[in-house]
Amino acid sequence: MAKMTDDVFVEEVRAVKKTAFGIAFLILRNTPDCEDAMSAAIVKAYEHRSKLRKRDSFRAWFLQILRNECCTILRGRRKVVQTEKLPEQEPGFSDPARALDLRAALMRLPEQSRNALYLREQGYTLEEIAEITDVPAGTVKSRISRAKESLRLMLEDA
Repeated sequence: MAKMTDDVFVEEVRAVKKTAFGIAFLILRNTPDCEDAMSAAIVKAYEHRSKLRKRDSFRAWFLQILRNECCTILRGRRKVVQTEKLPEQEPGFSDPARALDLRAALMRLPEQSRNALYLREQGYTLEEIAEITDVPAGTVKSRISRAKESLRLMLEDA
């Protein structure tokens, strides 16, 4: 691929921004850390944009960089304090109590399953999710299936 221009880079980042922030929030669970991870991922992606072979792969490539930045932040934490709700872009319901039940159930899922399910709901293919999370597509499919079943059971009990 020819060198990615600044305008194309900005366009690609804008296209993936909402999904990326949602993923960062699912991993880090607080807005300031999400903003730090997003900033660091954008800088790294910009610095290494010449390594991207196909523009079509930008989303998966960027989200993998973001995931790595989130992991770096998690390693740097000494104590995790959960003080915020999920961001507003999460799926909403007309019944606020039902939405809170779903959010609570989502946060009880293992992080890997929660991330795979979130990416799938954002329209990513199994192959793209596998590339982002660095696991085989079959593993992604299993995680999504188990996450949906767990959510169903949790919400039936609620």
